[in-house]
Amino acid sequence: MNSSRLLQFFESRRARDEPLVLVSVVETSGSTYSKAGDQMLVDQNGVGCGMLSGGCLESDLAVRAQVVLESGEPQSVTYELASGDDDVWGLGIGCDGSMTIGLQKISAENHYAPLNLPTPTQLLILGAGLDAIPLARLGDEMGWQCTIVDHRPAYIERTEFPGQFVKHCIEPAQLADTVTLDDYDCAVVMSHHLASDREYLGQVATTEIAYLGLLGPPARKERLISELEAAGKSLQSRLHGPAGLSLGGRGPEVIALSIIAQMQQVLAGD
Repeated sequence: MNSSRLLQFFESRRARDEPLVLVSVVETSGSTYSKAGDQMLVDQNGVGCGMLSGGCLESDLAVRAQVVLESGEPQSVTYELASGDDDVWGLGIGCDGSMTIGLQKISAENHYAPLNLPTPTQLLILGAGLDAIPLARLGDEMGWQCTIVDHRPAYIERTEFPGQFVKHCIEPAQLADTVTLDDYDCAVVMSHHLASDREYLGQVATTEIAYLGLLGPPARKERLISELEAAGKSLQSRLHGPAGLSLGGRGPEVIALSIIAQMQQVLAGD
């Protein structure tokens, strides 16, 4: 679920006091696209945000959502996705599992309770070079909220960065005074400027950020850790450098994909 887009969808409807149907996966068994706790929203026009089944159940859920909106009564439905079923959902989907899904109306009358959306992943990109552009865009596609920091105005003002990104043109030493570092889940140091990267690493070393990545070869990482002395020792076991999984291929887009994949792996606890 792209929680950032789901939150935007919710806020746009709530601003107009429009009712919504919260569609939640209650229970699953076997192989299913979504798991218990995953959610989507459907508005009064049948427009949905979120995906629970890869597209095979959403049209039926949209119809059921309109019934819930009109009646105000919640519904529960179980979909058997096994290929061998003869009913309408036995369409060879191949998941061989089942999903129980609950639908309930949320509106201004009940203060949109009990909607409880998770906070989107917060990504901090320290360096706004050309290779930061695909990283930021992929993060945005994941529904993450991206903050980009650089001390070079020409870099931070690149028009290729979508407008919704938070951008700060500051000196590296001002980082902790400008953003609350512990609010971030992931940070990538990628200014390609040795002194700047050293300053960034020194500041993030004292945080609990789950994923810390550094661009550049292993020797560069070891040099920076050595120069940071005590702070560097705290980074030794948790700094991913070079950042990213080994996927093969070359170029900034491939590197960005490998970093996003490694971040997701760390966030998922794998």
